Amino acid sequence: MISTELKGKTAIITGASSGIGAASARMLASEGANVLITARREENLVRLSNEIREAGGKCSYLAGDVADPAFSEELVKAAVREFGRVDILVCSAGMALRKKTLDMPVEEWNQVMNVNLTAPMILSQCCIRQFLAQQEKMEKEASGAESADPKDGSVGGKIVFISSTAGKNVNMGASPSYGASKAGLLYLTRHLAAEFAKNHIYVNAICPGPVDTEITSTWTPEHRANVIANLPLGRMGSPEDIANAVVFLASAMSNNITGESLLANGGRYMQ
Repeated sequence: MISTELKGKTAIITGASSGIGAASARMLASEGANVLITARREENLVRLSNEIREAGGKCSYLAGDVADPAFSEELVKAAVREFGRVDILVCSAGMALRKKTLDMPVEEWNQVMNVNLTAPMILSQCCIRQFLAQQEKMEKEASGAESADPKDGSVGGKIVFISSTAGKNVNMGASPSYGASKAGLLYLTRHLAAEFAKNHIYVNAICPGPVDTEITSTWTPEHRANVIANLPLGRMGSPEDIANAVVFLASAMSNNITGESLLANGGRYMQ
């Protein structure tokens, strides 16, 4: 069995009040990681934090808006205060407003962009600064020893973005703001991966297809049946399906993968 090597690592997970974010927090904690969860709905964070602790995991929470640079900075500081360091960032927070192009006010376009693209960028900046500071500290403690060779599999930090198949393919059921924000997140994935590979910082994305979450629970039975009929695997994904992919990309199992976007969509789109 390949070890995930997550015990003692610290992960920040956004959008952890429900769905994919909550499932990712549970699964990372079950693998031994310390988790700091965040979202706007504090009552959900309290409930999830208690659940993880009762199961033997280590979890803390901080409610707020990660699109606010000051909050993102405080989130990273809170993780360091609580657990001593930051090793993993999982950006799962997202939103979708199902408006057609001519019906979408610019305010709603900006709102979707802020949550789905700007917030991951801001929090990535904060975490990457922390990753680099940790590396510098380790090098100093090694009494001037040379930094690790990237060929040795060293890891300075891992970032996992939750994008969408809408970022890769036109989806007329989604708004243009949603697809554009998720496509932008895929470019951000590649750019950060290329820029910080020399620092052993890995950046990857996951592109889920239809997943059973609060959002899809509002679908009509007819729409759900039509969606499932177009999935080769014949079922919608679960939050746990995506969380499994999060653990893979956040762990030692993916130490030769960076700048990639993993399709996890029941076979609807294949590359």
